Amino acid sequence: MIKFFRKIRQNLLSEGKTRKYYKYAIGEIILVVIGILIALQINNWNEGRKDEMRAFSYINRNSEDLDRTINRSESLMELNKSILKSVTETQMFLERGTELNAQEKEIVDYAFLWFPRTTYQLPNMLTYEEMKESGDLYLIKDIELRNELAEFYSYLKQVESIYEKLSRDIESQFTVYNSQIRANTNPETLDIKFNYQFQKLSDDSLFINTFSRMTIHWRGFVYFMDRVNRLSIELKSKIDKLNSEI
Repeated sequence: MIKFFRKIRQNLLSEGKTRKYYKYAIGEIILVVIGILIALQINNWNEGRKDEMRAFSYINRNSEDLDRTINRSESLMELNKSILKSVTETQMFLERGTELNAQEKEIVDYAFLWFPRTTYQLPNMLTYEEMKESGDLYLIKDIELRNELAEFYSYLKQVESIYEKLSRDIESQFTVYNSQIRANTNPETLDIKFNYQFQKLSDDSLFINTFSRMTIHWRGFVYFMDRVNRLSIELKSKIDKLNSEI
């Protein structure tokens, strides 16, 4: 094609048709510019199409992350509620000051087993983190949804920080518990049993007062995980609605 155009230009020059040559040259330049513009338009369309596909993939993956967050937060919330309930009932038994029956001892043992266990794998938003680090957040065209994802991600980080603080507060009080409670683990069955004199614990106001703080701490664990669960359900609903409209 280039040789064809060059031959035309050479013929026009050899024939002395300078004016026609210039007109032809201008026309050729215009054709080249039009070709470049068309190529750029096609390239832009292709890039736009790639962005749409990436955005669709990101939205689906964020929805999947929220599914996992919902399931994880529900599981943690139920566990935290059961620990809070056992801790609250144990405090009631301590304040009552009478010996435990078999069922009550199970509740107390459960509370002693679980109240120090404050390290959990909290829900996370890996896809949002990836979008943030790669600069791809702009692919979510819905600004309101983008902002809500950012706020939810920030809230998860706040909850993680709050959980760490609650954990440190609980660990700081271990000295009081360790002086009264001894744990024994069976290496074969991995069962854990606790040795303690419940009447002695009931007579120890420092122990009861310190243990009573556990109800506040575990209330915090329940409260914040419940809010994570509710926010993640609401956000997933909005993402799925947007997804159905694409």
